Amino acid sequence: MSINKLVSIKNPVVDAMAFLQIVDHDKLIPLFTAFATDAEKQIGSAAQYELKRKVVDVNQCVACLPSDAVKVEIAIMGDHGENCDNLLRTYCNSVNLPSVYGTVNNTFLVVDAYDMGNGINYGTIPFNIQNNKMIFETNKYDGKKVTVQYLAFKVDCDGFLEVGENHINAIKWFIVWMYYMGKPSMNSLEYGKMNKAEQEWNRECSHARAMDAIPSPTDWKKINGMLHDPYGGISLNSGMYTTLGGMYNIW
Repeated sequence: MSINKLVSIKNPVVDAMAFLQIVDHDKLIPLFTAFATDAEKQIGSAAQYELKRKVVDVNQCVACLPSDAVKVEIAIMGDHGENCDNLLRTYCNSVNLPSVYGTVNNTFLVVDAYDMGNGINYGTIPFNIQNNKMIFETNKYDGKKVTVQYLAFKVDCDGFLEVGENHINAIKWFIVWMYYMGKPSMNSLEYGKMNKAEQEWNRECSHARAMDAIPSPTDWKKINGMLHDPYGGISLNSGMYTTLGGMYNIW
C-alpha cells in the first residue's frame, strides 16, 4: 500500500470528458492532455519523478542532457555506469573518500577527479545549462564522458505522463476550468460553472499537496526510529531496532 501510486494521465482526462459529457473524445484528447500536464506540474510532487543516471559524451564544450531530464542533481566526469545507486555516494565509496561537501554548489554539482600523485583531488567545473545542454567554459573535456544523475517525469508505456492517484480530482477540475475558459462565448450558466471549476481546482490542488506530504509507512518507521528511544518503551517496533556497530538494523 502506498500513497504515491502513479496512474496514467489519461485517467483525469477521461474523467473530465465524462463530467463535461463530451462524446467526441479523439478531437479533444490532445488538448485535455496538455491541460492535465500543466495541472500536474503546478501541483508539484516529489513522487512525480524517478531518479535516473545517464552517461553522455562531451563534444567540444557541450554535453547534451537526456531529453526527459527535469532537474539534474549531480554530474561526475567519466563513465560510472547507469545503475540505480546514488551516484555521489557510490563514487565516493569507490575512491575511499568520506565526503566532498566542500564542492557542493546548491543542488547541482560537477566534480572533476584527477590524480596528483597524492590521492584523488576534487574540484568543481565551471559550467552553465542552456537548451537542455551542459556547456563547459573550456574545451579540455572534449571527447570525454560525464555521468549525469537526474530526475525525470515518469511516463507509461504509451509515453503519457504518470500522475499521483490522489491528483486525479484536482487535474479533472483544472481541465474543466480551462475548457470553459477557452470557450469563445458563454451564457451565465456556463460562466458560473467556470468559476465553480476554478474554486474546486484550488481546493483539490491544496488537498493533493497535503496528501503528498503524508509520510508513507516506511517513512513513519524511519521517523519513529530517529525520534524515539527504544528503551523508553515507546513501542514494540522501536524496541526491535538497534544501532549497534554504527548501523541501524533490525535484530
